[in-house]
Amino acid sequence: MADISAHSEADNEENPLERQRELMALLSQETRHSIIQALIGHPKTLASADEINHFIPSKSKKTVGEQLDVLVEADILAIYEYPPNKEKRGLPWKFYGFTEYGADILGDFNYLKGVPMARAVHQKTRKPEKIERHETAPRPPLPEPVRATFRLDEEAE
Repeated sequence: MADISAHSEADNEENPLERQRELMALLSQETRHSIIQALIGHPKTLASADEINHFIPSKSKKTVGEQLDVLVEADILAIYEYPPNKEKRGLPWKFYGFTEYGADILGDFNYLKGVPMARAVHQKTRKPEKIERHETAPRPPLPEPVRATFRLDEEAE
């Protein structure tokens, strides 16, 4: 696959159809698609690796980790750190969440229409105590454009 991490406007203007094909290949690969679904369903749209792995039980942690790396390299996801959790046993301090670019891509490919359903599935899914603890752990804020895309501020009100 071509290097899809460079997403300059010049690239998009040169061959937008090729860029669209590359993005579809990136987003539609089974494990990456499952990761995206797990994240859009998460109430904070920001999850630990353990939380993501819980929602993709058919894949090994190594496979999920490799695909998370691909999504980070492509600038769809970023790793958001919350250092205060490092000192607290049992709490994650690294979280995966969408970048502003990633949120824009999800909008372009109509993934955002699935957010209500993905959140309903997430809410109804039985989670072990460790995953519940991770889900309620303090975490860093997402960039404002990402928060706006997923209407995170509206839900807090």
